[in-house]
Amino acid sequence: MHLDFREAHSPKALELYLTARPADPASSTQEARCIFKAISGLLLQKKAWICQERVFAPPGDIAALRQIRNQEYGPLADGVEPAFLATNDAPGVMPGVQVYAVATAQKPEVITAGDAQARVFGAHGCHWLTASGLQAPAAGDGPAQARAAFEKAGRLLRAAGGDLRNLARTWIFMDDILAWYDQFNQARNAFFRDSGLLGPKGAGRLPASTGIGVSPADGSRCALDLFAVFGEEDALSHHEAAGMQRSANEYGSAFARAAVAKSPAGRTVFVSGTAAIDPAGVSCCRNDIAGQIQMTLDNVNAVLAQLSAESADVVQAIAYCATAQAREQFLNRWAGQVSWPWLVMIGDVCRPELLFEVEATACVGARPVQPSTLS
Repeated sequence: MHLDFREAHSPKALELYLTARPADPASSTQEARCIFKAISGLLLQKKAWICQERVFAPPGDIAALRQIRNQEYGPLADGVEPAFLATNDAPGVMPGVQVYAVATAQKPEVITAGDAQARVFGAHGCHWLTASGLQAPAAGDGPAQARAAFEKAGRLLRAAGGDLRNLARTWIFMDDILAWYDQFNQARNAFFRDSGLLGPKGAGRLPASTGIGVSPADGSRCALDLFAVFGEEDALSHHEAAGMQRSANEYGSAFARAAVAKSPAGRTVFVSGTAAIDPAGVSCCRNDIAGQIQMTLDNVNAVLAQLSAESADVVQAIAYCATAQAREQFLNRWAGQVSWPWLVMIGDVCRPELLFEVEATACVGARPVQPSTLS
């Protein structure tokens, strides 16, 4: 098992980022119990509570992983499930688990709006809301499900005293993304217009986002994760254009390249899902896996640099590879050179010619905790 554990401190809070993956992909489901047990032990030791969690695995392994997780987490289980996400990897090959947790004066509160749940937590005048796996399979087709998931997010935010303007980051996990990404964009654009995030009054309010071809485990067309911050006027900034890329909204995709949020222990930079796309929105390096990987990483690093974050500040990163060949090239040549806490998986990118995408979260000042200090 590989466990990357990073933390950031402030006088009143501790933020923890854990990335766990099997050491042997061929025996990943056998290592799952060790993974969840290690995560549980670390969080209980730090007196921290889970705020957001994603479990990536082939669809046939999800039921067993859910059971193992529930057995190992004990007092950490607060009734809010992680996002269980079905990758296109081979059976038994589990890409891994991401956890974001906090230790503050009070345990995060679980709030409910309809059939949706979220966690709310606060420190030094700010409040944060996180939700995972929001979905609405009964709403209809993919675009209808996407809108319904965003509507659930809006209800949760209002229940916590905020609104959609407080969204810093969204993640949209989509089944068969290439078949309906244009329709998804139309649905999201319409919802954001209706909510005031698009249009003159909503300028500068679009959240950072990932839209990726990794399916919700239960068969829904899409699932939504989110991170929101509210309570202080300057706690959140959105950057529709950043690094070497202009606004995606110029070509009809309503998200910001990045968002910067005040977080319990400092400042967090959310870099949206990023691929080999030039400033005009054109896909580059077609049929060139190595070229796409390098350009993608250059694009991500340019965003980090512009927003005063260093490569060493990255606390979580995911590489989505459209093919097994792209995955192999990334792992063999780049993954070891870029010392980020990687999860690497097979999943479709939003354009058929794109073979690689990266998302990254950087918590400024956070650093790795060595295994020797965890006992």
